[in-house]
Amino acid sequence: MLLGTSLPANAAAAQGPPAAAAQATAVREPECVWPGNAWLNPQFYWRNVIGARLGEGVIHESSSPNPFGGWIAPGSTFTFRWRPETTRNPIGAQYHIHRVNLASVMAVADVEWVAGPGTLTGTTLSAQETPPQKLGDTVVKFRIRPGTEGRTATLSSADHSLTTRWLFANINNLWENFGSISFTVASRASLGCGSSSVLG
Repeated sequence: MLLGTSLPANAAAAQGPPAAAAQATAVREPECVWPGNAWLNPQFYWRNVIGARLGEGVIHESSSPNPFGGWIAPGSTFTFRWRPETTRNPIGAQYHIHRVNLASVMAVADVEWVAGPGTLTGTTLSAQETPPQKLGDTVVKFRIRPGTEGRTATLSSADHSLTTRWLFANINNLWENFGSISFTVASRASLGCGSSSVLG
């Protein structure tokens, strides 16, 4: 199901269905991607004042084709899948608001569409998780903008945030792993692309 989103001007096409977006871009240049194998999947947890764990979870993230750790040419597309999952909910926690800031990616790419339980507002993708219910994947399709050759887009642990509602207050979580992944926009010629190509 497609959701209504509040998007910047360069992502206005994301309000239409995927089929319409594909039809509208049929005459664009073929795909040209040199995929990488970088991934992030940040993990989070909660603990009490004496250090005992109260619960934990993970943010499942993947891209297809995966430009992170590789290169991608202007006009090419990839889909980003995002699924927060609380694997053990703290006792008394009512719900969690998960967020990821995609500003760096959106500096070089337009959003064509968003599907799933998440909402894209500006550059922030967010979703509410209410255990024991599980969230499905939120999928975002990006298209690399012309004129962005040589620029790098990064996604890091610091781009993720989480708010947990516990009884009548919010409690903070801690992040267990830290890091960042990136991809570089390269010209089609430098990647050796003629027709549609996923290289590597």
